[in-house]
Amino acid sequence: MKHAVIFTAIFMTVGLPAASTVALGDSNDESAIRQRLELYVEAFNTNQAEAITSFWAIDGVSVAEVSGERTQGRDALQQEFAAFFSENSGARLTGDVDNVRMVRPDVAEVEGRTTLFIGDVEPVQSSFTAVLVKEGDEWLISSSHEHSLPQPATPYDALKELEWLIGTWQDQADDAQVVTSVRWSPNQVFLIRSFHAQFDESDAVQGTQVVGWDPLAQQIRTWTFNSDGSFGQGTVSRHDDQWMLKMTHILSDGRVAAATKVMNRVDENTLSVETIGATIDGEPVPSSEAVTVIRTDAPTVSESETSR
Repeated sequence: MKHAVIFTAIFMTVGLPAASTVALGDSNDESAIRQRLELYVEAFNTNQAEAITSFWAIDGVSVAEVSGERTQGRDALQQEFAAFFSENSGARLTGDVDNVRMVRPDVAEVEGRTTLFIGDVEPVQSSFTAVLVKEGDEWLISSSHEHSLPQPATPYDALKELEWLIGTWQDQADDAQVVTSVRWSPNQVFLIRSFHAQFDESDAVQGTQVVGWDPLAQQIRTWTFNSDGSFGQGTVSRHDDQWMLKMTHILSDGRVAAATKVMNRVDENTLSVETIGATIDGEPVPSSEAVTVIRTDAPTVSESETSR
């Protein structure tokens, strides 16, 4: 993708909880920066090139370190944004700000991670370092450098953001009894989910889901095998404070089903799961309401600590 830096490297979803530090100045400086960046996110997600570039300094510079591409100046940036949105209508950004450091009262350095969503293609993840300068009462982007996310040192490092799933859970549904157990595999290289589902007036379904890190594609992948003979695979990605599982299944009768599951962590012991965009052989399937899932026990030592 041409010069993805100007789309993915600028502090998306700054409203998410994130670690931060302030070396100089005070908390009001960081608050003003975060509020400014929230407005930037809103501008990007409306796909308005002119509105977005108003957040950049006149001589702002955007650099993609992998490709070496460099765009300098507000006018050049606006042309890049306009061309990108013309080809990728509806593009959306999310991410985390990991650190805000006040270099001087009028200069701040921001570090974080971003994800770019375009249609049905796999999200593009990046990390960034950006410098903001204060001109009058506004913080403007002076420079941004985008780089590839560092590859996790171990599969555990890649999956640890999902470690909170370890334990036993039960769906709060009227038409089914579904119990799920999540545990680490030996050496903590995969998360393994086992489930048992009993639906009204039908046979029970059991299954196993494996979640792991793909070092070649540099993304989290998942595979599912069910007792009715169906099986599937997909990808797992974070979108704001949601986790999205894009899945394709081969049903026991040979039909192909596809759907996206959206998982929201409500609190330590509650999550909600919603299925959207479901199809069977390309034909849309009516959506169902989100299901609340409750933790029924806390993780045990053997589940969360084995082989660490």
